[in-house]
Amino acid sequence: MPNQLAIFDLDDTLIQGDSSVLWTQYLWDKQIISDPQFVEADKTMMAQYNAGTLDMPTYLRFNLQTLANIKTEQVDIWLDDFVQSVILPRIYPDAIQTIAHYRAKGIPIMVISATVSFIVKKIANKLNADVAMGIDIKQQNGCYTTEINGIPTFKEGKVKRLLDWIRHQPITDAYIYFYTDSANDLPLCQFADETFIVNGDPRLQQAAKEYKWCQYTWHL
Repeated sequence: MPNQLAIFDLDDTLIQGDSSVLWTQYLWDKQIISDPQFVEADKTMMAQYNAGTLDMPTYLRFNLQTLANIKTEQVDIWLDDFVQSVILPRIYPDAIQTIAHYRAKGIPIMVISATVSFIVKKIANKLNADVAMGIDIKQQNGCYTTEINGIPTFKEGKVKRLLDWIRHQPITDAYIYFYTDSANDLPLCQFADETFIVNGDPRLQQAAKEYKWCQYTWHL
């Protein structure tokens, strides 16, 4: 039997909601940001994301202005509170059980998301994932900038980043299980050996019928 790897998308797959949107709302609720444009931009972003038309670099250049001139150490403190108070109550019980199922078999767990990596890694750590990938953001003077560093983990970028990671591992023949809710992940769905659709969007549900992928509905 070849080596195996269980890969999970994050938003609306392992948790109810989009962690990037929830993070912006958290910053608003805590009065860390006061410009409603950022909250409105997230609504526009989600509509474009669901339609498959999102320009990720443009969105992040705007959204990451929320952290302008704030040291990463302070962002880290907010993130700890955000994950504890907002994210943990939104983790699907089925997600916890499924991860535990693979963990019991000794299969490594990877979370790969189109959310910025400093959010993804915090959440993945709470899920006991072995590897976490998100969109890496350049830093300058101890602060996050608004620019992407390297290939973003979005659409076909997830496959590229995964392949780059595999090249540096002793599991080049890994049998990949992949869980996602979004048609934006179709490139990785088609790359994986087994794909499982969780709360799939309409476009992904249609693809699942075509490719005969298992479909699940997870609830809180």
